Amino acid sequence: MPPLCLVGYTYRGYPLAYALDQARAHGYAGIELRDFSDIDLSDPTGLARALERALPLARAQGLTVYSVFYASIPVSHTNERAAEEAAFVATLDILARYGVPILHTRLSIRDRLGCEITAASAREEDYAAVQRTLVRLGPEAEQRGVRIALETHMGTIHDTAASQLRIVRACPSPAVSASLDFANMLITHPQERVFEVASAFAGRIGYVHLKNVKLLPHGLGYDWNLPLRWGDVNYYRVLWALKEAGYLGPLAVEYCGTGDPDVFAEDDARYLQELTARMGW
Repeated sequence: MPPLCLVGYTYRGYPLAYALDQARAHGYAGIELRDFSDIDLSDPTGLARALERALPLARAQGLTVYSVFYASIPVSHTNERAAEEAAFVATLDILARYGVPILHTRLSIRDRLGCEITAASAREEDYAAVQRTLVRLGPEAEQRGVRIALETHMGTIHDTAASQLRIVRACPSPAVSASLDFANMLITHPQERVFEVASAFAGRIGYVHLKNVKLLPHGLGYDWNLPLRWGDVNYYRVLWALKEAGYLGPLAVEYCGTGDPDVFAEDDARYLQELTARMGW
């Protein structure tokens, strides 16, 4: 089966060592490094310090740091965020230095009032600005052996599968890929047939986030407080689609709800092991 990766957000507010202990105990092969109570990923300096500390601790547990979440990629319309972009390139150098292959991230593109542009409000000039940025950054990532994986996420220009696919396809560099988050897709577009999405992205899936969600009736929000085996995303169908699309990366498991994260981390790992065994994956 593909390796299981525990997304650090599951243990937000906990120390790094505790999350690593639980990842090993529940059968995960590695983690996605996130902000823990004793980890700061808010700038390149903090990222370097975090990796210097996290990698030996992970190795001692027999775990791999598969990815790091570091946001966001600043997009300029008229070069107004050039300094931020230069700082972002520094993160690629850091990941290459420490041998972390996946940068899990998002795009940040703002309108004239400073508000984030989403797919619903994006214009052609916004997509053009995104493309110019990624055309610059793609070769930088390639040279360093780092894969940029853009997450489907609410409040971004790639908050739907369609906008995410448009952005990734427009970038010629194979180092720019999609990080598919199926629950996030449903939150933005409740009618999305998420198990059909993977085939459209075949060849450009750099990473996946697995969590579940229950959409409340009448557009009254959604509930995160459930494990992978419950909710509106049918992960049996989603995993089949990923397998048929040729995805070979880690299955990154994230819990966003409240309560004891150990319960969900353990159940989600067991469920995915059961599923992949049924599928022969």
